[in-house]
Amino acid sequence: MKKVILGSAMFSAGLLSTAVLLAGTMSNEWRINGSVSSFWNLLQYGLMPAFYAFIGITAAGIAVAIWGIFEKKG
Repeated sequence: MKKVILGSAMFSAGLLSTAVLLAGTMSNEWRINGSVSSFWNLLQYGLMPAFYAFIGITAAGIAVAIWGIFEKKG
């Protein structure tokens, strides 16, 4: 049960961090061919490693939660 709670917390923290990072980059005025690109903005600010880290935390969190669900007791 502890793994499920830890995994759920990691998943939600990673997902929320990724959403805030993507929303923050869309507040800028940079455009590519007339359309706004959040990934290009992430590259311009050097935030792609943070983006990948947040995605990794999200994936690890869901993996831990699933592992905790299917773990045998005793």
